[in-house]
Amino acid sequence: MRSGVRPLTGVNFALRAGVAVPRSVTLHALPPAILTLVPAYRGFQYVLVGDDIVIIDPDTYEIVDVIPA
Repeated sequence: MRSGVRPLTGVNFALRAGVAVPRSVTLHALPPAILTLVPAYRGFQYVLVGDDIVIIDPDTYEIVDVIPA
């Protein structure tokens, strides 16, 4: 919640790599702290689903990774 990003609830997609999320989902820029830990995520965006951080490719809207809370 420190980032001001509200978690999604009641999602209708699986939380695993390769799954496309609906384009109606609003993506957010990754916080610098995550990019410091995982520089390979540069260029990706994210959403929160519950407490999980879901890394998404903004070009394809496919899930790249899920970081559990």
